[in-house]
Amino acid sequence: MAVTIAPIIIYIISLFIPLILTFIGIPFHIRLMQKRGIFGVDIHKEEQPKVAEMGGIVILLSIIITALITIILIKDSDFRLTIGIFCITIAIAGIIGLIDDFFRLSAILKPLLLLFASIPIIASRRYIPEPYLPFVGKTRLTIAYIILLPLVIAVPSNSVNMLDVFNGSMAAATIIILFAVFFANMIMFQNGLDELDLTYIFILILLGALLAFWFFNRYPAKVFAGDTGSLTVGAALGAIAVIGQLEVVIIIAMMPFIMNSFGIISSVKGLFERSEMARPTRMTKDWKLESTNDPKAPITLVGLIIKKEPLHEKDVVKSFNILTFISGLFAVITAVLIRIVM
Repeated sequence: MAVTIAPIIIYIISLFIPLILTFIGIPFHIRLMQKRGIFGVDIHKEEQPKVAEMGGIVILLSIIITALITIILIKDSDFRLTIGIFCITIAIAGIIGLIDDFFRLSAILKPLLLLFASIPIIASRRYIPEPYLPFVGKTRLTIAYIILLPLVIAVPSNSVNMLDVFNGSMAAATIIILFAVFFANMIMFQNGLDELDLTYIFILILLGALLAFWFFNRYPAKVFAGDTGSLTVGAALGAIAVIGQLEVVIIIAMMPFIMNSFGIISSVKGLFERSEMARPTRMTKDWKLESTNDPKAPITLVGLIIKKEPLHEKDVVKSFNILTFISGLFAVITAVLIRIVM
């Protein structure tokens, strides 16, 4: 007779397996990258250290391995299919990121390719075209939703990628978002941890991987995520938004990411690689970040943060985290407002 595993055990596995896999895998990855000479220069430090690149490979593999374990443990075939679709979605984004890390895709081609990451969700109908809005509740956007759905994966992926510029910035901010979304999901759908909820599983898998990655990526970073990592994480957030019907909540939680990417794109009037744009920041003699005040430089979140005075990299990341914490609180409040009218 098949043994049914309690949901809380599934949740514990979902959190700790990726945490352990990533914590063990990153040191091996660092040594491999150093051996092969694959590294990035940390330009925000006086000693200009060489830091192992593409740590996102470990994040992606940890998520997929854990998801496959949950597929084995869960008996519901529909749940299994949804987890599989989630894996394929983030794998597509991760592979695009991996290709970009090796060959540098153009700033226009990369987001276009990311639109294809939504195909598994669309083809399998793992979406409900009825997003929830505060004060309104459930809406029905059958045609518009399908048209916009590819952007729900591509936009978060690019937004996370654009903010992954400082030690620990992407990982820490995303961890804050995941905590906010976890509680927002609990508030909106009134699902306790004694019930099996795929949204909790996806959040916990991503959270576990990022907690371990942050340990190595925090200041001073020993590994960078690369586009492999940032695109994987962004696609995972987008997939959680769609599959979990948390579109508005995640948009609000990700507001610092979205503001940063919108500021860059609108100010330079298009999509460009970082190397193609004027630098918005420079290092002072005491190795703090200050604005270049270059009119050709893009408007970025960090540029706004350091506009008054130069700040150390750690303080800039701390400001990112504070802003993300505030947006996370608003996301939770939004969940409460939605719940009232559900």
